[in-house]
Amino acid sequence: MNTRPASVFSPLPYFAAFVAAPLAILAGKLSNKPALSHVYGPGGMAPWAVLSALAVLASLCAAGAARAKNDRRLWPVPLLALALAALAWVLGKALSLSLAQVMDYAPLVDELRLPALVGFATLWAWSFGAPRRESLARAGAGLGALVVLDFLLTAIMARGLVAGGGLLFGDAPGTPDVLGFLLALALCATPDDAPAPGVPRLARWLVLAGLLASGSRAGLAAGALLCLFFEQGPLRRRLGMSLACVLAIWVGLMLPLQRGALPGDDLGLDWYYSATVEAMTQDPGAIAVGLPLDSPLALAMPDFQGVVWDADSEGLPVSVYQVPASLLRLFAGWGAGGPLLVLGAALFCALRGRRRFGFGLLAVLTLCGCLAPVLHTPATAAALALACISAARRTPGNVPGNDPADVQPERAEIAPEPAGTVTDGPASGEPEPKEAGTTPA
Repeated sequence: MNTRPASVFSPLPYFAAFVAAPLAILAGKLSNKPALSHVYGPGGMAPWAVLSALAVLASLCAAGAARAKNDRRLWPVPLLALALAALAWVLGKALSLSLAQVMDYAPLVDELRLPALVGFATLWAWSFGAPRRESLARAGAGLGALVVLDFLLTAIMARGLVAGGGLLFGDAPGTPDVLGFLLALALCATPDDAPAPGVPRLARWLVLAGLLASGSRAGLAAGALLCLFFEQGPLRRRLGMSLACVLAIWVGLMLPLQRGALPGDDLGLDWYYSATVEAMTQDPGAIAVGLPLDSPLALAMPDFQGVVWDADSEGLPVSVYQVPASLLRLFAGWGAGGPLLVLGAALFCALRGRRRFGFGLLAVLTLCGCLAPVLHTPATAAALALACISAARRTPGNVPGNDPADVQPERAEIAPEPAGTVTDGPASGEPEPKEAGTTPA
């Protein structure tokens, strides 16, 4: 995808996902308004609707400027803007009324958020250019600092270690995995293709510190994979950081630390996998088209604090939209084509860019997508889509050195000329130029 050069507005979605969305959770807690975090937090669509409107406005302004430069009429541009605004208002009203009256459409609308966010990322990259990967690293550094602060303040207030914190960002189900996935995305942007020796990378260490403090098992597993196979440098250093992430997972699993609820803890992630496979085997056609979104996937009897279920009870119905792993949820709702399409798009971006950045994103998507609902959370889905577009961007002429993030310092230096070569004079084998008015001896 050939996008415009990155502008000053291109990192705004990263700021919305990595900084504004977590702070919206804190604002909702402080103001005692949970709806604020639901609308503007990681699971809300409001920030992305506002950014989409900004991208459309920028495209219309660019179209108007191009028409003015070519001495063409300008009235179609404001007319189109008014038509788009009216259409968006009508669709918003109609959708809100239909969902309020017919709740059966809610699961379908929830599943359509992922392609809508991919469309937003494409529109944003077309309007403002794909954000550079150092912008992703800086956004991850800011989120890492916030997560570390949350962990420290929670430990001080609780007088003990609390996996994942929770004082600032709350202990809502899935919040640690959302933050951990965002930090893993930012970690993909930190391994340089040719890092300059002796140059400290503060963003990388802030991202790693936040990842260790997040308490996200999926994020820590992705961090261990990235540190071991995608970082550069001595094996001992890479292995040490990978083992630190594994140790953080072990601490969260084995030690009696306080922990907020995580999605899938009541039934277990393995139950969702076995229930999905069993439902697929009962309906072989579902492998191609998926299971019905408005029908229960299976019946479960979770353990709610020792509650004993009646022998005649059928259990609680579990639907597709309740599956806590995104790739499994895509497989259950849309068949095998759903996860294959997502992974194939990420692989295409990685192959097109041919950088460590793209393959790191693919690894994080594959691992975290099997463990957490990262593709069905607006903040993580939009950040991932923009990061993949950024990884797929080709520099002019396919020259790696044209991207400031890919500058190779050791190759940028001028190589010394071999001894005995003449650099200021004419090339070897060419006659010396004669001066005016001279004759041969």
